[in-house]
Amino acid sequence: MKRFIIICLVSFMAISISYAEERKDQEGFWAKLRSKIESITPKKKSTVTTAVGGVRGAQESSANTLYWKDKEIDEEIGTDELNKFKSALECAMNGDTDESLKIFDEFMAQYPQSPLREDAVKAVENMRTGE
Repeated sequence: MKRFIIICLVSFMAISISYAEERKDQEGFWAKLRSKIESITPKKKSTVTTAVGGVRGAQESSANTLYWKDKEIDEEIGTDELNKFKSALECAMNGDTDESLKIFDEFMAQYPQSPLREDAVKAVENMRTGE
């Protein structure tokens, strides 16, 4: 009888640990995604017209972008696009998966070339497999 109780307790502990690890992985995904979105600054449309003149030299593509150590290249994301993604993310983090899936689907349809599309696909997969 004591063996049976010990086996049951060990089994229960193993199941609860694996469930906690799975839950931690899901929360980690949403936390990483949220921190990535919060670090993005939306591109604002400029209302000022500017002109630049110069002497043309040798064409070199690397002259357009500067390299900064440990700094990621800024992605150009519009304000509306970023707000839509944030609203879908908030719904997902609040547990409203149906609304979040709906907003993510609308986001992917409205912004097919978005740099955030890959993150939206991962988020949808995570919600569908997490249920």
